[in-house]
Formats: sequence, structure tokens, C-alpha cells
Amino acid sequence: MELWGGQLQIINIQGISKYPVQIIKKQYVKGKENEIVTISPRTLFVSAKGYTFLAADFSHIELRILAHLSCDPELLKLFQEPETTDVFTTLASQWRGIPSEQVKHADREQAKRVVYSVVYGAGKERLAGCLGITALQAGQFIESFLVKYKKIHDFTKKTIEQCHNEGYVVSIMGRKRHLPNINARDYRLRAQAERQAVNFVVQGSAADLSRFIAQIHDELLFEVEDSQIQEFSALVKRTMESLQQIKALEMPLKVPLKL
Repeated sequence: MELWGGQLQIINIQGISKYPVQIIKKQYVKGKENEIVTISPRTLFVSAKGYTFLAADFSHIELRILAHLSCDPELLKLFQEPETTDVFTTLASQWRGIPSEQVKHADREQAKRVVYSVVYGAGKERLAGCLGITALQAGQFIESFLVKYKKIHDFTKKTIEQCHNEGYVVSIMGRKRHLPNINARDYRLRAQAERQAVNFVVQGSAADLSRFIAQIHDELLFEVEDSQIQEFSALVKRTMESLQQIKALEMPLKVPLKL
């Protein structure tokens, strides 16, 4: 966040590219060609002298929270058993009913996009655009996924019904989000509010797990004194993975947290 023109502005840190980008520096001298300049956007963020930025990234935090909240047996099994293969490969294997070794890259991507369309409330149109398929096909993908993971469907339905009745939803630590359009007559506004309801309960609960300088989805950002970077890194890993049993939650998560 920054103060600009007397108003507080939100900076989308996640939207800042991790990779170098090229810009064209125009030349206005006759005969001189434009210059291509390569910059790394995230190098513009500089820690205080003697300190280092440390980013710690939870492994599939929203998916783990979804498993906990929905109590879906297949999703719980995915995280409670030793993770011997890629999570989305296993997810695609469960969903498609095929051995993990037969899962193709396209199958994995479909499973990943579908599950996050459910978590983020992207809807079939957005999913169709991501996968390069029709909205009808995307809707069929989402429907078949929710048939397979019935408890996820039950969870989303219950969350939306609660929001219709109460006008708000609540995260795992009790934070509320009011959604005024949840009972709007306009279908588009109502559908958007329903997607936001599910999204907030999952992502809002993920954000409840700890406090720090900044959180970008499942990534936590700290500024750490250089002399303590190794010790602090180990501490962060232990702490973040131990949050499954944090007493403030009043109930342990049903799946382990992993970096």
C-alpha cells in the first residue's frame, strides 16, 4: 500500500512480474535506433540496510483449507497420506479414475484449473478461456468435478445458502465479509456475490493462519536481518507447518500444512 495524492492506494504485489521484462526506450535523434532495455520489476523493492526480504510459500494452502472445510474424503486423503506425487497429478488421477502414470499434462492442467475455479469462484466462462474450450464444456468439467468431490459441492452450497440467509460469510477465525448483492435481482450480481462468498471463506481462512508484513495468496513476506536469515528461515518453516495444531483455531486442521 502507498499514500498517493492523500489517498491510500493498494499495490498488487503479486501482479509484479518475477521475470525480466523488456521496454522500448524511444530515441528522438534522427538516425538513432530505439533502445531495448531489460528490467527486473521486483528489484525496485529494496529492503532496509542490513536486512533481507524472505518469502515463504505454503504448499497448496487454499486446497488444504478447502479439504479441511469440506471434509471431502478424497481431498483429505490427498494430503493426509504421504505426498509421493505431484498434488494436481494425483487430483487428476482421482477425478479421471486413471493411474497417476497415465495422467497427461493436459489432464493435470484441467484438474488444477477446475479446482481453483471452484476455490476462486472464477465461473465457467473464465475457466473456458483458460482451457481454450467452450463455456458448455467448462460447465461440464466443473459439474463432473463436484460430482466426484461431493463434499466440496455440499460445502459450497452450504456457504452460499448461509450467505443468502445472513448476508455475510465468516472465515475460520471469525472475520466477516458482508455481500450486499447476495440477494440481488440481477442474476449476474447475485452469481458474482455467491462466488465471492465461497472465495472469501477459503482464502480468508488461509489468511487467518498468521500475521506478517504482507501476504500474497499463499506466500508470506518478511524482512529479516541478514545475520539471522538462516535461523529465521528454519523458524518460519517450523512455525508455518505447525499451524495445523494452532490453539487459536480451536480445532486442528484435518490436513497437514507444508512448505
